[in-house]
Amino acid sequence: MVKPQFKPSYFLPLFIVLVILDLITGSLENGSLRHFTKPLILFSLLLYFAFNGRSLDRPTYLLMLLALFCSWLGDSFLMYDTISPHYFMLGLVSFLIAHILYGLVFLRRWNKSTSTAFWVVLFLLVLYGSVLFVQLKDNLGELSIPVIIYVSAILLMALTAFNRRNRVSSEGFRMVFLGAILFVASDSVLAINKFLIVVPYSHILVMGTYACAQFLITKGILIQGIEQPK
Repeated sequence: MVKPQFKPSYFLPLFIVLVILDLITGSLENGSLRHFTKPLILFSLLLYFAFNGRSLDRPTYLLMLLALFCSWLGDSFLMYDTISPHYFMLGLVSFLIAHILYGLVFLRRWNKSTSTAFWVVLFLLVLYGSVLFVQLKDNLGELSIPVIIYVSAILLMALTAFNRRNRVSSEGFRMVFLGAILFVASDSVLAINKFLIVVPYSHILVMGTYACAQFLITKGILIQGIEQPK
């Protein structure tokens, strides 16, 4: 199998610079510059994957491209959620689709022999999602059902990421699973800040964990391209 080209080697420093720029612009009183910095994060990652993931099997490659594109759309819509609640819903739907697509990617390396660890992780994820929803439900109003669907999707995405264990390299597994957990953390802070209480430095917490999540998932999947099929 031809190894993917992880060059240009300067992508990670460039990605970090883009994230830092977004954190800075998001902290300014006039956040208009964020209309440029925030979309660039996923756009750069999308290009990076597009050029470096071509040695992956075609379904995985296309699903990842679509997941990253939907994430980019979600980022773009959520920038305008203060203008209209419709933008928030569009962002929610975009990320919902992205989580489903990531889950489909992870299912392609699903470990059919479920271990005790799988059931423990499943229990913890269900418990976490239930507690989070109970805390938020009184403030959700008409968004209760969409939020239930969204929370279920992201937790299933994390579960499918975990059950790649022993079906991919330990490095690829750790990157993707950690990325999935960081995605859950990012969305949790976002939801708590929006529907429950004001979280100090929420912008930094949300975007910091989110950017790390997307990078780790992307890099972890790219590693599959240099592994022998299992």
